[in-house]
Amino acid sequence: MQTIFSSSATNKVDAKGRVSIPAPFRNALRDGGDATLYLMPELMERPAIIGFGAGHYRRLAESVMTMPPFDPVAEALSDALGSEARELPLDGTGRIVLPADLKAMAEIEEDALFVGRLSHFQIWKPEHYAAMKADLRRTARENASALPWSAARTA
Repeated sequence: MQTIFSSSATNKVDAKGRVSIPAPFRNALRDGGDATLYLMPELMERPAIIGFGAGHYRRLAESVMTMPPFDPVAEALSDALGSEARELPLDGTGRIVLPADLKAMAEIEEDALFVGRLSHFQIWKPEHYAAMKADLRRTARENASALPWSAARTA
């Protein structure tokens, strides 16, 4: 089953760096069959953290491992996924401790905005996400017709 992360929520980050993973995201992790959570820096050079479950992490790793082993792109991607991804446990209440370096990179202080991205989610400082939201909406609106659509897959 494909895990799908949808919705968004802003949660407080406490003085110890703990933040609650939104319930829909925790449910999506469980629906994927494994409640393991991975976090890493967003790869598009934006100040955000990306998060995903074990199934998505495996798919990413398998995809990189199909590339030629000495390819510079394969090396960069395997470094990003292998050295920068953090496996994090959720406590009994669904909280995690944001790693200090990821928190600093994303400039997250008091509030963390969780944004669903279907196969994964992102964690943003709310102001950073708000600054780019209009561009995202415009790009989505201008390119909605590019979505591949199969009548056989409609419900």
